[in-house]
Amino acid sequence: MNWNTRVTELLGCKYPIIQGAFDGFGTSAIAAPVSEAGGCGIITAGALRSPERLREDIRRAREMTDKPFAVNITMIHHVMGIAPQLLDVVIQERVPVLFTAAYKAEHLGMRAKEAGLKWVHKVATSKHALAAERQGADAVVLVGLEGAGFKSPIQLPTLVGITTLAKTIKVPLIAAGGIGDARGFLGALAMGAEGIYLGTRFMATRECPITERAKQMIVDGSPLDPKFRDHALLPPKAEALERVYAQRGSQITGEWLTTLEKVMLGDIGEGSGDGLSDTEIVGGALPSLAIGVIDGVPTCKQLIDGIIGEAEELLLRSGPLARILADSR
Repeated sequence: MNWNTRVTELLGCKYPIIQGAFDGFGTSAIAAPVSEAGGCGIITAGALRSPERLREDIRRAREMTDKPFAVNITMIHHVMGIAPQLLDVVIQERVPVLFTAAYKAEHLGMRAKEAGLKWVHKVATSKHALAAERQGADAVVLVGLEGAGFKSPIQLPTLVGITTLAKTIKVPLIAAGGIGDARGFLGALAMGAEGIYLGTRFMATRECPITERAKQMIVDGSPLDPKFRDHALLPPKAEALERVYAQRGSQITGEWLTTLEKVMLGDIGEGSGDGLSDTEIVGGALPSLAIGVIDGVPTCKQLIDGIIGEAEELLLRSGPLARILADSR
């Protein structure tokens, strides 16, 4: 089957499957194999921590694959102060796509577009997705409540968020949050997304540079386990957010964003209370509820081929949609 969508056209990949950004370990080690397998791999600038190391890793990725990949700059924490310098490297190295996340990134996105790059912004709410579209983003990733990472008090589950936003947004929409297999892939496309963004699922691959113990924790994990379920489904505490927003303008932007980051991740410096150990918070990337569909640690190619192969099987031969289509002929 041909899996071309506006997302594959925008990113230059064969399949509309994108590897999530990993602040602690999102280097060429995972990005290049994903792109080589037909998806879109992402190098996370925050994982390299300096423009010089980012440049080296971009060049290393190009030694590993001739397929296009992207670079992500998360507008928060330590990256905030050097984001312009990181973008300079992305432009100079002619990386075709810039991903941004977690805070307003119009100034970076428009610089990238003026240099001939594509700009994709990741958000947690439909409100911010439409704002990114107005600011000129070429595509938007909407993360549902089931996803890992930053949370918003008005964040919706993936099913509701994607189906609602798909009715109004004009740029390509990419679904994230709890997706990890062919059924989630087809479901996202049926809801109106034109691609999927997988974080936790790509963490449990052979090439991902995290420990084998961490990968096994993902395979063995259950979305019914409170330490995973509650972290994903409970939004930040309203009182904590109010305190942080009240400090806006009275702190240096970078310091204020660091405080905001802790709240959005469920940690206000008093302990998150979720019982997670250091081994379970892998490089800052906590597994999402996609752990419910992860049952092994394949290579990136095996994972992508498996998702596409099973999706085609479900559509053409063995799934409910296949039966409906066959009966309608």
